[in-house]
Order: sequence, then structure tokens, then C-alpha cells
Amino acid sequence: MKRLLLIVLMSSTLVSVLFAAGAQEEAASEGPVTIQLGISTREVGAAMPELLKSFEAANPNIKVEWNKVPGVPNDQHTLYVTNMMAQSEQPDVMAVDVVWPGEFIANGWAEPLNEYFSDSDLEGYLDGMMNSVTLDGKAYGVPLYTNAIHFFYRKDLLDKYGLEKPDTWEELIESAMFITEKEQNPDLNGYISMWAQIEGLFMNYLQFMWGAGGQFFDTKGNPSVNTPEAVKALETMVDMIYKYNVAPESILTYKPNDAMALFRQGRAVFMVVQDFVWPMLNEADSPVKGKVVMDRVPYFEGHSDANTVCMGGWILTLNPYSEHKAEAAELIRHLTSTESGIVLGTKSGCMPAVKGMEENAELISAYPIAETLYKDFSVGDVRPSAQAGKNYPELSHIMQKEIHAALLQKKSPAQAMADAQKALDELLQ
Repeated sequence: MKRLLLIVLMSSTLVSVLFAAGAQEEAASEGPVTIQLGISTREVGAAMPELLKSFEAANPNIKVEWNKVPGVPNDQHTLYVTNMMAQSEQPDVMAVDVVWPGEFIANGWAEPLNEYFSDSDLEGYLDGMMNSVTLDGKAYGVPLYTNAIHFFYRKDLLDKYGLEKPDTWEELIESAMFITEKEQNPDLNGYISMWAQIEGLFMNYLQFMWGAGGQFFDTKGNPSVNTPEAVKALETMVDMIYKYNVAPESILTYKPNDAMALFRQGRAVFMVVQDFVWPMLNEADSPVKGKVVMDRVPYFEGHSDANTVCMGGWILTLNPYSEHKAEAAELIRHLTSTESGIVLGTKSGCMPAVKGMEENAELISAYPIAETLYKDFSVGDVRPSAQAGKNYPELSHIMQKEIHAALLQKKSPAQAMADAQKALDELLQ
């Protein structure tokens, strides 16, 4: 009897201990959840502390650890790839370059967000940027902020000769030839851009191709560069150097800062580069301060409906190995909201990828050029990285090599595009 009583008492004690442990574990699980955000301080550092503070205030059950990843994109990419290959649960949220999602999607390193964001939610972001994260109807990220390649022109020179802003490439070439002939200034170029064999060259070419009515991938998802539209785009670029003489041969060595420096010195009528140059063109000591207008990139006659502005920027993706996906998705929602976008724009100068910001008085007051930027973003698109997946870097290399070969007159535009088509078919088969 005593032995039976002892067993009952021991069993009761064990149940009490287990219950208490379970209660403690449940209480712990109900405590704050910590998630990690991976993003560099390089461009958003001024705004991020305020954004994370407001998120934690609205979500007291979630704490955010800011992993200040390297500011160099290649270093960031290496860090993320290493973590994903190890199936690390952190960072829960990753800020990635606009051309990385395709690789991440192909390798299963980005969680679809459709469970957390409705279709109407996703429609609130800029269409061009959403193209970089959407594949087969699923959204694998949400854009945080965007930038783009724009068209800059010397309004004072156009006004001097009674010319309107050129909307088409045909008009641009005609105006560039006219103004340079009238000015009789050997240092004045009609057109400059970044046509060195770099990523920016491919981005420039895409704007010509889109403006001719072409698309990089056809409706079946196959690369489509051996087409009349693609060849016309490259022929025009070649002719701008050697036939019309509006672009100098040295353009084939120019990177963005090279083009900006020449334009800032007053040595070009027209320029196409990224929007980061705008403040430098309007510094107090800039010879072209107050003489420059920024607008959308031209299109070819008959294609006014084409998207001709090549966009860049950064995307927030959800780590598929995260242990707190719902909480991480809430952080993505908060950081990409209109309210956060205003803070991001006014504090850091990074333009949020949310529709309707061109009408936001607070943002426009802080950055008056934002109104023009968003007008251009509305006719923007992104590089074909989502469809190319992990093959995008090689795809871009193929295109840069063939485009540059034609620009150097090592082969005809038609041959360059035929060779590019063959190489792309082999790469993506």
C-alpha cells in the first residue's frame, strides 16, 4: 500500500513538473519574436532606424535585428548565397538587387509572398519593378525603392534654336545634328551615354529595343533578339556614331560618371544615364545648372506606347528557411508601405516603389524632381532577370559582348544579334 502511494505521489509530481515546464514554454513562445533584416546602410541608413522603430511600436511582439550587410553588392550577394546554400534561417528578410530575384527563385531561395499579400496589395507597387519578382503568377518579393535610366537634355540649346524636346530617336538624331552644326563647337557632342562593355550598355540597348516595339523574351518564354526590332535598335546605336556623327567614338569607353562629367561641363546636348546624376548637374558650380531637363527615354516613331525607361532598385525577399515567415512578411509590408516610403524618400532620397507617390506633397516638397521621376517610372521596365533565373549574369555578358562588337564595327548589327540568339538558345535550352 505504501509502495502504491509512493508511485502515485511520484506520478503526480512528474505531471506537475511537466505541466509547469509546458506552461513556461508556452509563455516563452508568446513573448517577443526576433527576426533579422539584412540590408546595407549605404543608401537607406538615414531612414532605417526610424522605420524599424515605427514597426516595433506597431508590432510589440516582434523585435527586429538589423544585419548591416556589406555595402558592395557583390559582397552582399556572396553573403546571401552562402547563407541560402547552408539553409540558414537568417536573415529572415533580405534586401536584394533587382537582378537577383531570378537566381533566387530558380534556386528556391525566395518564398512566394502571395499567401501574405493580396493581389490588390501587389498592384499597389510599380508595375515595372514587380516584373523583376513575378514568375508564373507568383510574387517572390516586393520592391523597396527604385531608380532608373533617364533622358537629359539642354533646354537652353533647344530654346535657342526654337526646337521642341525630341520624343523619338529620329527627332533626337535630327535635333542633335542641327544643334551641333549650328554651334560649330568641336567639343560639343550631340549625344552621350554609357556604352562601355558594362551592364549599363545592356540596359541602354534594352531601351532602344523596347522603343522599337521589341521584347527580350517572346510569349513562349524564349529569347527573341534575332528580330527586326532588335536589329533596328542596334543599327540605330551604330549609326549614331558612324553615320550621323552625333555620338563620339569615345562613347564606347564611357561609364555613367564619364558621361555625367562631360554633360556637366556643357559638352553634350543630350544624355542618357541614371538619375543619380541629377544633383551633380544642379550643384552651385555646375556650368549647366538650371539649363537641364530630365524626361523619359525616347522611343521610335510609331511606338509611343512602349516602356523605354530601364529601372533598377532593391527588392525585399522572404527567406524560405525563416522560422518566422508571417512576422517577416509583416516587416516587408511595413517597410514597403506608403507611410514608410515617405520616410525613405525624404530621409534618404531613395524613391519608394509605390504607386501614387508622384502626388505626395511631402515627398515632392523634399525632392521636387520626384514628380518627374515617377512620371518616367510609369513607362519603365526591368532587365529580363526573372525569366533568365540563375543564367542572367551570363545572358547579360553575351548581350554586352555582341552589342559592343557591333558598336566597334567588328560585325554587323544583324550578325551580332544572330550570334547573340544562338548563344542565348544554347544557354537557356
